[in-house]
Amino acid sequence: MDLLICASKPITFYSVKINVVDGIISKSYDLNCNRLVCPLPVARTKKKLNEIESGDILEVTGDFSESGENIKRYVEKHGDKVLEFKIEGEDYYIKIKKL
Repeated sequence: MDLLICASKPITFYSVKINVVDGIISKSYDLNCNRLVCPLPVARTKKKLNEIESGDILEVTGDFSESGENIKRYVEKHGDKVLEFKIEGEDYYIKIKKL
């Protein structure tokens, strides 16, 4: 897990959940891009997508809506699938399936 120490408070960038349904293991990763502006959210999303396996889910959240739009464009352009995309004010949420 990547950690950044900022003003003596650790910030977690991602976590993973492992689900077992009918004997099939699937993994879902959370990537927190709060307080980051472009190009960092896109770069972190790209890095995490390169690390996870086909079929895994990556959920990205952040608080700079323009970064959310950029991540969505990157994912669609590079062949993975955006399952869900929401923007509320400056906050964004993207659910991506690695293909």
